[in-house]
Amino acid sequence: MKKNTYRIKETKEGYYEFTYSGSLECVLEKLRRDLEKEEKNPDIVYWEWIRKRAQGNIQAHERKVLRLRAFIECAEKHLEEGAE
Repeated sequence: MKKNTYRIKETKEGYYEFTYSGSLECVLEKLRRDLEKEEKNPDIVYWEWIRKRAQGNIQAHERKVLRLRAFIECAEKHLEEGAE
């Protein structure tokens, strides 16, 4: 008896290549079960929260770096003007 399996490959051009072995009807049932399982994956909520939090922290870090650089630039100009 042949095992019912499938494979999905994404090419460099962004296309999908589909292959399967066994009965296409059985593979289709397996695909539907796998899709339902992935759509109901409870871990995704956690990973979305992490991504949102990480993006916020990265943006806050970038803003802080910009403020620090601006202050340094202003302080250096102020010192140069005072030295003259």
